[in-house]
Amino acid sequence: MKGKIVICISCVWVVLLGLTINLSAEEVEEQRIIVGFEKEVELQELTGIPYELHHKMNSINAASITVQTEAIKSIEELPSVKWVERDYIVTTDAQVVDWGYSETIVSGTMELGLTGAGVKIGIIDTGINSNHPDLQVAGGQSFVAEESGFQDLNGHGTHVAGIIGAQNNLIGMVGVAPNAQIYAIKSLDQSGQGRQTDIIAGIEWAIKQQLDIVNLSITTSNSSIALQKAIEAADQAGLLIVAASGNDETGTGQIGTDIMYPARYPEVIGVGSINKELTKSVFSYAGSSLSFAAPGEAVYSTYENNYTRLSGTSMATPYVSGVIALYKEAYPYMNTDQIKSVLAKQATDLGVPGRDTQYGYGLVQSPDNYYRDLQTDTWYTSYVHYLIRHNLINGFPDGTFRPGKTITREEATTLIGRVLDLNGTKRKSGFIDVNLDSFGSGYIVSATTEGIITGYPDNTFKPNESITRGEVAVVIQRAFDLPMSETKAFSDVSSNSFFFKEINALYEAEIIEGYPNYEFLPNKEISRAEFSIILAKVLNKDYR
Repeated sequence: MKGKIVICISCVWVVLLGLTINLSAEEVEEQRIIVGFEKEVELQELTGIPYELHHKMNSINAASITVQTEAIKSIEELPSVKWVERDYIVTTDAQVVDWGYSETIVSGTMELGLTGAGVKIGIIDTGINSNHPDLQVAGGQSFVAEESGFQDLNGHGTHVAGIIGAQNNLIGMVGVAPNAQIYAIKSLDQSGQGRQTDIIAGIEWAIKQQLDIVNLSITTSNSSIALQKAIEAADQAGLLIVAASGNDETGTGQIGTDIMYPARYPEVIGVGSINKELTKSVFSYAGSSLSFAAPGEAVYSTYENNYTRLSGTSMATPYVSGVIALYKEAYPYMNTDQIKSVLAKQATDLGVPGRDTQYGYGLVQSPDNYYRDLQTDTWYTSYVHYLIRHNLINGFPDGTFRPGKTITREEATTLIGRVLDLNGTKRKSGFIDVNLDSFGSGYIVSATTEGIITGYPDNTFKPNESITRGEVAVVIQRAFDLPMSETKAFSDVSSNSFFFKEINALYEAEIIEGYPNYEFLPNKEISRAEFSIILAKVLNKDYR
């Protein structure tokens, strides 16, 4: 048997700076235990041993059962059993003592219109009040035996939910990711009590529902085989797991030199609390496993059918979960490790330079760009953002846009094809150098059929060849049927060149500009940034 496990909801009332959550010793003849099996859950091995089954957790090859205390030793000795530990009571006795939004959400995020849309967040807590006028709950499940619904009869889970997803509806407050889909995973009852396996069952449910993020505003001072296995299973399933670092319950200092579990597990993003001065909250646990800091003092959020201010690492944690939802929306192609890396790079460093034990990587910050190599104030960023918002252009899997990179004939054709809603179904093009499985084969067929772009006399298309500024002018003029012009606009564009009228047409339409000395450099390869500007201006007259 392992030592006593204490799991806490990391929240504090104004009067106190710690939330005490105790687990009773349960010195009774019957005990609720977790049985871990070598391979799959083999309950038939318990034949002859009376037991009551509570949870069967296939993701970690374990089951939660109640048995007579005297039967535990026999269970431990079964050949198929790998480990046995107590299924301890999880309790909250919340004595808790909005400014946080403005410290974590940067202006660029609002300009991008990021709201967490399409991202699923599971809140494992005391449930959520789905009747609150400022909350929309997408669904949920209760793992509390006595409470079949996921309605919050405690208040803590509703407060956490508001920080993440309170609606932008002119009442109350607005959450970090108001359009994210929040799910109430109820693992603690109205008094704040529950079982460790109720939490694990909630994690399993989140995996099965293919959620994106799990918020765990709970802590325990001891590691658990079962909990660690559940966390590992969630990580392997691609969930981003965010947990509170823990609170000093007595005001005498934290226990040990590192943050609490499950935040301490390497797969988990551990979150500490800071105050309005952006300094560490006195109650917040610190340590080498800490990932980030977030607002955790006097945080205004939904509570029961109203609003209140609470403090604790419980409040800091959902700020990070909400911000991650914004990154998931902005960078849907990124995996969990890439999201964590971008979070670390974007954080505002606090304390000593670099990652430290007091603040981790620093104060978590929302994304201010769709791609990490775009700056908010460059000459092309707004045009790129316009195309991204309309799903017309993408970056690269590493989270970059590479604005200075040249654009190929296939890429240009594909982008124009998307804008014109041409048939992009992959198919044979008739060009000997265009592979059937190439991403732009369908658009190349459609664009050549429409006379927008042509191949070469040798029956090639040269899809990977960079396209020039002059060639782009020709393609854009054809695609959007812009009025031709013979008015010479640029000194380096000869009237005998095949792109003379087309370049002038784009200039007259205020779509292109030249360089100093009235040059256009028509034979220069066009960059992704330059092409984005041209395409955005064609589509949006406000840019002209």
